[in-house]
Parts: sequence; structure tokens; C-alpha cells
Amino acid sequence: MNPIYTRQGLTVFVLFLCFFGADISAETETVEKDLQALGGLSGRVVDLDGNGVAGFIFAIESMQLRDGFLTRSSHEQMPHIVPVPPDSDGTFVATNIQPGPVQLSAGPSIPLDKIEIFHDMINSKTSPPREEMQHELMHFNWHEPDKRIYAIQVGNVTVFSMGDPDFSEGITFAIQPGVTIENLKIIVKPRLRIRGRVMDPDGTPLADAKGRLHLDQRHEFRPNHSGSLGTGFSTDADGYFVQYMDEPGYYTVSLEYNGLTAGVGPFLLKDDVQPDEVLFTLGSKQTAVQPPDDAIPTPGEVEFREPPTPPPAKSVWVINPTNGHAYKKIRCENWYDAQRKAVEESAHLVSINDDAEQNWVQVIFGGAPFWIGLTDVKKEGEWQWDSGEPFNYANWATDAMYPDNLSDDEKDYVVFTFRAGEWQSVGPGSSFWGRARQAVIEKDGLISNIDR
Repeated sequence: MNPIYTRQGLTVFVLFLCFFGADISAETETVEKDLQALGGLSGRVVDLDGNGVAGFIFAIESMQLRDGFLTRSSHEQMPHIVPVPPDSDGTFVATNIQPGPVQLSAGPSIPLDKIEIFHDMINSKTSPPREEMQHELMHFNWHEPDKRIYAIQVGNVTVFSMGDPDFSEGITFAIQPGVTIENLKIIVKPRLRIRGRVMDPDGTPLADAKGRLHLDQRHEFRPNHSGSLGTGFSTDADGYFVQYMDEPGYYTVSLEYNGLTAGVGPFLLKDDVQPDEVLFTLGSKQTAVQPPDDAIPTPGEVEFREPPTPPPAKSVWVINPTNGHAYKKIRCENWYDAQRKAVEESAHLVSINDDAEQNWVQVIFGGAPFWIGLTDVKKEGEWQWDSGEPFNYANWATDAMYPDNLSDDEKDYVVFTFRAGEWQSVGPGSSFWGRARQAVIEKDGLISNIDR
């Protein structure tokens, strides 16, 4: 029998039917008595391949239906924390759970010896006030989990998490009074994360320090889809910090500590593709810039002004994680000037050999037209890369952005346009000849070998 898949919005109702199986005509006093009995869960935590996951911690929190929406039963009630033993095959048992709708979510990473203290505080007959509990829990050094709950499975019913992948979101279902749900499979997957290490200018790790982190993200295939985030970071004794992300894409990360800055990227972050470690070496101190006098509004003037355009950033090499080649955008007058500058860098104008490289170049360097290394200057109609690589991939525009009256044999060079990264052949009389003042060069051991 094939598994049954349900959406998160139907979770409560489907699992109520699966788990309760209750006779709705039961006596009222019997129901009231049953509601006093606690329930439980048992099963395994597994990864997407079905392998047991040890050391995972999840939380079970009582929920209730209010005005058609599920909410926490009480802000005073602490969640039930369930640790999976680190030396197990993912098997867990959770008891003494309040019956009714509950939400299952990945819990914060807490040292196992602290969980016993946590449970003792909750189950104590003389439980301390919530404020005191929170104060004590602050010393437990909670951390975000490195996995999230992807789905749960009971028998042939699989319920996927349809909410925000943030660890605070979970899957809601019901527990029958006095019943333990057995053979529950909790399927988890790793979260996207950036594991960085911060080094002082002298090469020693920046230990036990706090600073500011800024992240810029661009979609892997849609260059105009981007976002940014500013947050804090804290390093451990070896200078490491971890930042979890919800969106895949290309990330550029900069950080600031005590006036010193460092930056890395862009690099690709998605499922099964993420760097093991990102190294940040703090540089020189930032200098405060005094705004010009005319930038300070006088009484009666509008206070919001367009900020002055910053100087262009220094051109740097960017590593493509797929092929290991280095790329850089440079300024130039035309294709000839771009090729000359590429040779001076012991490189060549970029060669684009497949969809993956096309998408990467577009995401990283797109936005303005630039020269690439394709040309048929040696023999009309026979396109070749100036690196000498074989020409076996193209992304030609279906129609010219800026049509011209040049014949094909006058258009020997190629511009990477800002319309979906399409390529257009041009010559000295084309409109793009004067518009394309940048080029992307590539360093992979090959050097331009095209003689004009």
C-alpha cells in the first residue's frame, strides 16, 4: 500500500482520527476520567535515508484550539523536552505527556545533564516561579538545533512540516488519554548553516567574543531575488561560531568586532553543498567618515537625501565552488582592452561551458553588460573561446536588445547582457560596444591565445 501524504493544515484532523479512534458516544463522566490519564510516544528519529539519528532533542508542547486557530495551551507551561541518547540508534520513549493536541518540534541543544535538572524543575511539586526557571535556564547555554523535523510517520500516514523551517515551528497532532503512540518515526534533515572561524590579525583565534554579522543572500538561479540579514555572533574558545540560514543561495558574509572587519564570499549554500568552515581574518580598523557640510540639513530642509555613491569596491577573485576556478570582474574600454588585461593577470576572458556555470556567473556578476571570451575573429562563423576550450554550450539571445545594421561578419565578439544573461554578438559599430565597459576574466591555468 502506498503511503498517504497530508498537508500541515489537515494534520490535526487526520491524526485525531488515526490516534483517537474514540467512541464519540461515550459517557461524559468516562471522558472526563480519561482526560486525567497521561499519554506517551515511542519510536525512532531517522534521517532522510532512514538511518537512526542519535543525540537529537525534540520538544512536545501542549496546544489548544481557539477561534479556529491552534495556540499554546498556556504561556506558563514549559515544553516537554525529550533527548535521544547519543549512543542509540535513534530510539526514544517519551512518557507523562498531557493528552490532547500537541506540537512536536526540534528542541534547543541542551547538555544532557542539564535536561535532568530541567525536568526536575518542571515536575517539582513546589515548582519555582516561571521567572526563576527562566533565569536558571539561561545558564544552560542553549543552542539552536542543527537539524529540523522534516516529517513524521505513523504506519502509512506521513505528515510533512509545511511551516517555516525555523526550529520553533513543528508538526501538530493529538495524543489519546492513557495511550502511548508506538512506532512513531520522526524524520529529520540538517539545517543550512554557516560555520565560521574568526582570527585576529596576528593569526590567533578570536575566542569567547561577540560581534556583529551581516549576510547578503542571492538566489542560485534568480539573480534579482535577494535578501540581507544583520545579527550578532558569539565565538567559542577556538574562535568558531555557527549561523543557521533558512534560504539556500549564494552568500556574502561580513563581520565586525571592536572596529575590525572581515568578509568572505560569495559562496553557495544549499542542501548537500555548504563549506565545512569559513575563515574570517580581521583586518584594519574602520575609519569614521565625516559627511560634507552640505550633507547636513539646515532647518526647514528635507532630512532624507540620497546618500552619496560609494567608490567601487576593489576587484577581487571569486572562487566557483563547482569547478574551483577563480573569476573577477574588471573595468575595460572594449573587448580588446579586456583581453589585454586578462593576459596581464595570467588569465583569459570567461569561458562558459554549461548551464551551471552560466547561472553562477549570472548570479555573481550579472546586472550590467560585460564581455566574455567568445569570438569568431579567426574564422567567420566558427565561434571559439579565447582560452582555447571547445565551444559546446551557448545562451544566445533570441532577438537583439539593441539591433544594429551590422552584418554578421562584422560582429566578432560577444557581450553577456543584463536580460536573463543572454549572449549577443557585437562589433565596433554596435550599441553594446560602447555600453559594455566591464568584463569577467577567469583563472584556471589557461591564458588567452586569440590574436586579433
